Amino acid sequence: MADGQPLDDHVGVALRRAYQHAVANLTARIARFDLSPLEFSVLVRLHDAGSSTQNSLGRSIFMEPANIGALVQRLADRGIVTREPDPDDRRAIRVAITPAGVELLAAARPEADAANAHTLAVLEPAERAELVALLGRLTEG
Repeated sequence: MADGQPLDDHVGVALRRAYQHAVANLTARIARFDLSPLEFSVLVRLHDAGSSTQNSLGRSIFMEPANIGALVQRLADRGIVTREPDPDDRRAIRVAITPAGVELLAAARPEADAANAHTLAVLEPAERAELVALLGRLTEG
């Protein structure tokens, strides 16, 4: 029998459990907008940073290029993003949020912010800032 750290002491297990809790909170709050957490992330990124190539957009929300295409197509089918050939690179697809997407995001974003606040409610304000900083350090490498 191999000895070692208890499973619950592994950072990956704790992060997964926290992630699942955060995603469940977010999903519950934005479900009425027919948005998944990843779809919400795409809308926020496009709104805040402007149009992007599909691959750059996927990387910015930590999605594989192979998976971002289907997600963007679903949003385009709903009329909340557009997909067009990039004028600088005809092989690339440029994605932009539409006015309908901006309107949907304006309604969903306060709910997402409330979900985030609910997830972090067990922490003091200084702990919240420290958690975000520590998670950033973990993902730098």
